[in-house]
Amino acid sequence: MKNMIYAIKDLFQHFFNWHGRLSKQGYWYAWLGVFIVNIIFIFLLNNLYGIEINHFFSYIIILWNLITFFPMLFAVMRRYHDIGKAGWKAIIFYLLGKICFLLGIALTCMTLLVFLFSAGVNVNMANFFKIMLFSILLFLIGGILFIWNIIFLLRPSDSKENAYGKPNPFCYKHKAKK
Repeated sequence: MKNMIYAIKDLFQHFFNWHGRLSKQGYWYAWLGVFIVNIIFIFLLNNLYGIEINHFFSYIIILWNLITFFPMLFAVMRRYHDIGKAGWKAIIFYLLGKICFLLGIALTCMTLLVFLFSAGVNVNMANFFKIMLFSILLFLIGGILFIWNIIFLLRPSDSKENAYGKPNPFCYKHKAKK
């Protein structure tokens, strides 16, 4: 627990910092901390009743994800630096992968809804299949980029100094009790 708190603190201390390196352990503890906060908010959203409370936690979840978006993106960039890769590749694999994946899901859902609720109206099936093919292609491209990003994030750190600096081992610095 202390490691996760330390990692989230480190994440927000380097809010807009993409320089340097971030160890694999430091990245995954930060990711786990952000994920657990999301799960807590979703749990509260689903278990507290009342429209006002549900709207409040919906906005809190959106706000939390907006607040953690850039620190996590820059943490991914520093993690790429840690394995000796250029940080701009994180924008391709992390950001573009997320955008393609979400657009593919959204376009598929919208196309299916329009098709399902177009009862009695002539639907051009050729255009329907073209849009569905495009949305599935976006979904697959996003998924491939997502998997490629995970593979990079799971690689071990360079043990020696690389072009991005010295290794930065993750460790929680606790004070000895007197």
